[in-house]
Amino acid sequence: MIASLEYQSDVEQNSSCVYARKDLRDNRSLTNYKKDVDILKKYGVSRSDLVSVKLKIQKQNDFLEYGYIRDKTTGNTLKLKECVISSNHNPQRYYAEIQNRIDTLQKEAESANLTPVFLTITLPSEFHPMKQKSEKDTTLVKNPKYNGIEPREAIKILTKMWAKLRQDRSLKDLSKNQRMYYRVNEPHKDGTPHAHILLFIPTNRIERVEKAFNHLYFSKSNKFVKDIQNAKSYIMKYINKTLPKSKDHITQDDEYLNAWYIKNRINRFCSSRSTAPMYLHRLLNHRFTLYALTQIRKGNSLKVLATIDSDKIMEIWDDSELLYMRNENIEVHTINEYKKAA
Repeated sequence: MIASLEYQSDVEQNSSCVYARKDLRDNRSLTNYKKDVDILKKYGVSRSDLVSVKLKIQKQNDFLEYGYIRDKTTGNTLKLKECVISSNHNPQRYYAEIQNRIDTLQKEAESANLTPVFLTITLPSEFHPMKQKSEKDTTLVKNPKYNGIEPREAIKILTKMWAKLRQDRSLKDLSKNQRMYYRVNEPHKDGTPHAHILLFIPTNRIERVEKAFNHLYFSKSNKFVKDIQNAKSYIMKYINKTLPKSKDHITQDDEYLNAWYIKNRINRFCSSRSTAPMYLHRLLNHRFTLYALTQIRKGNSLKVLATIDSDKIMEIWDDSELLYMRNENIEVHTINEYKKAA
């Protein structure tokens, strides 16, 4: 039983988290912190936003720390925290899973004789609350053209921009196995999102796709990079920036960056359906490598049986071999039970 919590962050193992926990113990409101809303902003996140995010993180951590699942038949128990794969609750484990996905995607692309290109897509000036003072002066000042759209809505517009290229005939005419991609969402310093995309396509299609890209996106900050020597290293550079919790040392900038994803409920990554889905990989408890499971999924032997009403996965079969069966004897105990007992 493994869940993914994309929008929910891990417990903070540092003094800032202790500070937030003290706030909880004292049962104080965030009024004093909210007064600081305009004093310090990074990625569009204020100090009061950061504290609010930390409190949310701590509540989640308490739920996972004290909650557990129990098998009513055997009596065995397992902490909920041990069942979760998240960029914050299990950063190293989550990071390894991301690497696995990139490795598998690259292998699939190589087997299909595809060539990598790297795209950067940004939003127009009016989506940025701040702008550079001048070409020489990188100091951020208020942007008078800003349309007031928040990052949560801006990321949807960015997704539509990317969809326009995917719907262009230069890509749409290709089969699904000829257009594979992995996308990383990242904020500018003012909190406006942009996207980096590693795209695998046939070599003879690159010029046509580049022409469509330049036609759809006029901004100088949009980039189309060819002649990539190491696709995995290229995309991992941006993934590493996006997963600060996997670092040995977390800076203040890392704290604000992580809070940006949680506050705005923005996914760090998304990809084409070129590999086996991660929920399937997790349900099978990593019985197969992601690459091996992807190869099995290409055939007709893998069958996933689910209920019609709730869409719960009950069984997974590979031909006549039962790989997974849902355990109905599992019960979940949460922190609320501890509160009632207290």
